[in-house]
Amino acid sequence: MILESLSLHDFRNFQDVEIEASRGGAVIWGPNGRGKTNLLEAIFILGATRSHRTRKDVELIRFGCPFFRVSGRFRKEDAGRTTISLSYERNGRKRGRIDGKEKEKLSSMVGHCGVILVSPDDVEITGGEPEKRRQFLDLMLCTVDGVYLRALREYNRILRQRGSILRDFRERDRGGLLDPWDRQLAEGAASITSARSAAVSRLGPLAEESYGKLGGGEIFTVAYRPGAGEGPEWTSEQVYDRIVAAREEDLRTRRTSIGPHRDDLLFRLDDRPIRNFGSRGQHRTAVLALKLAAVELMKERLGDDPIVLLDDVFTELDAGRARRLADHLPGAGQVFATGTGRADLAEYFPGATAFSVNEEGGVVREI
Repeated sequence: MILESLSLHDFRNFQDVEIEASRGGAVIWGPNGRGKTNLLEAIFILGATRSHRTRKDVELIRFGCPFFRVSGRFRKEDAGRTTISLSYERNGRKRGRIDGKEKEKLSSMVGHCGVILVSPDDVEITGGEPEKRRQFLDLMLCTVDGVYLRALREYNRILRQRGSILRDFRERDRGGLLDPWDRQLAEGAASITSARSAAVSRLGPLAEESYGKLGGGEIFTVAYRPGAGEGPEWTSEQVYDRIVAAREEDLRTRRTSIGPHRDDLLFRLDDRPIRNFGSRGQHRTAVLALKLAAVELMKERLGDDPIVLLDDVFTELDAGRARRLADHLPGAGQVFATGTGRADLAEYFPGATAFSVNEEGGVVREI
């Protein structure tokens, strides 16, 4: 999949911007604070139908404007050109279109354009809280699997409803109010847990291989720890039984303790937890290995190369890791990279189209 052009209207700090990219992608440079990340965010939204930075679409609208719109023209070698667009109005209406035809469900847009984003903040995946690791899995799966996206949204809706009941309940429940929600929660939990487990079983070996190619001298392993409880399979009945067994504790704490919202990933280097023993360099190498593994997994799921978005990544790497990453990327797909200096980006991506971002929110193609 190749992104040939990107158009933004009243998105973040940009009023009207259009850029065209080569098959080799684009490098976008300029001082911090001018919106380079916003351009990558717009591309990400076209693939995932949501931002990786906020859950509130209204925050993406340029100040004082009624709506935003992002649009991209893509080309596949065997399928011609496709236009994907997404808009959001302050009244809460969100629309997605493919080749001008509005989609009834945004989840049906998933899979048309695979995207994977890498940023300095990703070090939180290996060094931060479990929520960051769940977000990594969800963003990867939501860009390739519309069924997973719908299941995750429905699970979160049910989880919020159950949480509301737990917070408002005055007496110990013996089934009544909670039971219908528990059964729905169990069905959604089983589906999400199985999908995440399958993804991690493939992601792990790919990440181990990428870690070695990036110069890591240790053995990097990835394991899935499900919040629905350990087990070879997670049927809805098994998960339901665990939820029911935890009801008394949930009523005491007013929180749901069983389910994929409690999932975690365990990362080890030579069988030692990287979160406790990893150096900063090892964390960065592990994160890059995970993202490169995600690229390969998305290729397998989509049957096509995803678009790789690198947000100011090279300024955080030493020369050796930066060079190995750049050497590893040509087979990963089209790349869009941002940074503060053109020279460094041009060195790593000589075939990319170059743009600079000015103070007025304009994007200028550099010759």
